[in-house]
Amino acid sequence: MRKAVYLCLIIVLLAATALAQSTTTQPQQEDKVVVGTNLVTLNVIVTDSKGRYVNGLSRDQFDVYDNKVKQQIAHFSSDASPVSIGIVYEVHETATEKTRAMLAAIKQFTSTLKNKDDFFFLAFSEHGSFVTDFVPSANQVLDHLQYVKPRGPSSLYDSIYLAADRLRTSRNLKKALLVISDGQDTSSIHNYDKLRNRLRTLDAQLYAIGIADPKMDQLTGNRRWFFEDITRQGGRRSFLLNSDAAIGRAVLAEMSRVSGGATYFPETESESELAGICTQIALELRQQYTVGFYSKATDANWHRLKVRVSKTAGGSDLTLTYREGYQIAAGGY
Repeated sequence: MRKAVYLCLIIVLLAATALAQSTTTQPQQEDKVVVGTNLVTLNVIVTDSKGRYVNGLSRDQFDVYDNKVKQQIAHFSSDASPVSIGIVYEVHETATEKTRAMLAAIKQFTSTLKNKDDFFFLAFSEHGSFVTDFVPSANQVLDHLQYVKPRGPSSLYDSIYLAADRLRTSRNLKKALLVISDGQDTSSIHNYDKLRNRLRTLDAQLYAIGIADPKMDQLTGNRRWFFEDITRQGGRRSFLLNSDAAIGRAVLAEMSRVSGGATYFPETESESELAGICTQIALELRQQYTVGFYSKATDANWHRLKVRVSKTAGGSDLTLTYREGYQIAAGGY
């Protein structure tokens, strides 16, 4: 009886959240840009030879090329612009402690967001998914996925696809996806190619945290996750004896690389390490330059982007990280 009452309260809370999202008037973006007219934006991270973030660069120091054709910069920001973030979390329902640690790290991450930032949280498992604009507790997540029979996608690619569609309509010009998953998917309606093409039309970076599926992690009983760079020879391979796990990690790494984001693979289940990764992502989102131009493309082909920055007064070699290209979606960017 108590369990039924508790689950009813969860349903009411989630329904109220969805209603609030549909009726709340959202404030306007400070930057006055004309969206819906093929505005292409890039979030550019600039670091020096020692890996330190480089601040203080001006618009005149940036050049942007679309398929090798120099573009006129229509939007530039070096400030910590407001950001809209979609958080996609794959829940392994048997790993309760891992779920608690990850949700605690996500809550710490969202606590660093500013007033004009916004986010939504999408949790999914093999039983279904649900979306909120707050981070639920571990009990709320597990009870909802195990007992409520939620609607929505129950696999990774479909969940990211849904999150991308929702993020596309968010209020802020700067957007990012944070995906927390093992990267494996065998049951989505959308295959990887369709998901990749969808992400190419999304003006957003994708950050990923690779977590192990307890059913495939041979060392889960020791409460440690072991990973390695799959491009290197030798080293520890106990976890990667499962080829599906290796493919999953490669999928996460590829999605983040193309979008200009990053993928992190924690070595332990500790809340402190997971929180450290989330803090690093939050810091990077604040250290970016946002550069935009209006694309004249009329085709749906892949357009490769190139950004160049003139050297600083100190003469240090600079490294730039940004998404590799874009595609015009049907009906406009």
